[in-house]
Amino acid sequence: MKIIVTKIIACISLAFGMYGDLIASDICISEIRISGNKQTKDFTIMRELPFRTGDVMPEDKLIHLLNVTTENLNNVSLFNYVYVDYIPDTLDRSDCLSCIVTIRVEERWYYWPQVSLKLEDRNLSNWLHEREFNRITIGWGMRIYNVFGMRHKITLSDYFGYEKGGRLGYSNIALDKKRTQLLSFSINALFNKTLSTHSANDKVIYVKNPDKFLESSVEGSVNYSYRPGIRMIHSFDVGYQWVRLGDTILSLNKDYWGTDRLVNNTFRFSYNYSYEHRDYIVYPTKGYYISTELTGITADKMRFFYGELNLKLQYYKEFFPRWFWSSRLNGGASFKNKRAYIYDRHVGYEDRYITGYDYYVIDGQHYTILNNDLRFLIMPKRIFNLMPKKTSAKFTKIHFTLYAKLMYDIGYAHNSYRHESNTLANTFLWGSGIGLDLVTYYDIVLNCSYAINRMGEGGFYFGIKAPVF
Repeated sequence: MKIIVTKIIACISLAFGMYGDLIASDICISEIRISGNKQTKDFTIMRELPFRTGDVMPEDKLIHLLNVTTENLNNVSLFNYVYVDYIPDTLDRSDCLSCIVTIRVEERWYYWPQVSLKLEDRNLSNWLHEREFNRITIGWGMRIYNVFGMRHKITLSDYFGYEKGGRLGYSNIALDKKRTQLLSFSINALFNKTLSTHSANDKVIYVKNPDKFLESSVEGSVNYSYRPGIRMIHSFDVGYQWVRLGDTILSLNKDYWGTDRLVNNTFRFSYNYSYEHRDYIVYPTKGYYISTELTGITADKMRFFYGELNLKLQYYKEFFPRWFWSSRLNGGASFKNKRAYIYDRHVGYEDRYITGYDYYVIDGQHYTILNNDLRFLIMPKRIFNLMPKKTSAKFTKIHFTLYAKLMYDIGYAHNSYRHESNTLANTFLWGSGIGLDLVTYYDIVLNCSYAINRMGEGGFYFGIKAPVF
């Protein structure tokens, strides 16, 4: 009997001991150490952290927040590599276990002479298909990132070729110490001798005039952003644009921009709300993203007005080791009091694409696109040393990640003013394909694929996604 009682007492003591250890497993962050940031200010990095010195939490929650910190710092596009960890604080004498969070970054190169070659097409495949060498814009100038170590960006550039003009911009200027309020502004001047005037046979029709500009424009905009948290942003944008058209444009398309005037003054206002919860915005594999934008435009002394509401929903999940699923919904609805071609350009422009339709555009007032990918990680991120370590750390290493993917997209665009030769509007669209994505240095993504569309047309397509330096 004594033996049984002794065992019971021992078990109870062990249980209480385990419970005490569980309580004691809460960890207090006694210090945050940042290294490697030769230019970036400490408070710029601290702004992206989901914890502060003195926070107490279970160890598993701390590990989760360290992973979130890595994601946040990768997404600011200031660093090539980010390493976040924690070590015991042996000198701390507080009641709970204490640790020191260590953050080590390897900064990017922030001063980029802007010598760029821009293909003035909706995508690389379309340019390779047409091979119109006059639709190339060459730019030169300077982009400076992370000015004063506070994420400011200055752009000063000049363009010639397909487009002529220049741009001056200054962005991410903090208006308060907590960096919750940001201000940006830009001034642009562009002059084109080639212009898209309408679409026919579901393709863009271009007009060229080697002797004079078909479009001259000067635009200025101011953006105010409110960022109350790390991943939530409210953005307000106000802009003014002066545009003069060549006299042949309205003769080719009287509904080009909603007025019969060759000179127009346009005022624009937009509000955007976004919530960013993706692990890596350049090429997400986990998390989700929500964005909605409301845009209002008026021109021709307020005799023309246009409004548009856009919604983006994205979801990414790793459902099995090295296997990933993504779904991205992109939709919009618009209204205007007069017909205007330039405000109906939706599917096939910017990031509104459907697999297999790289050579086509689908104009309309309302649209919905659902992009779906099944990805397999062929080669996890591998880092290669290019130069001796004594060389600048900004250029000593390069990394590659390779994915294979299956794609299936569906979409629809409604056009109340559809031209008889444009047969894709007001019809159900689908496309599928298989491809490879290579994710590499400085947020560059290269892809190639073979895809087929609803009409049974198949082909190889190529693309590149990269920041403009």
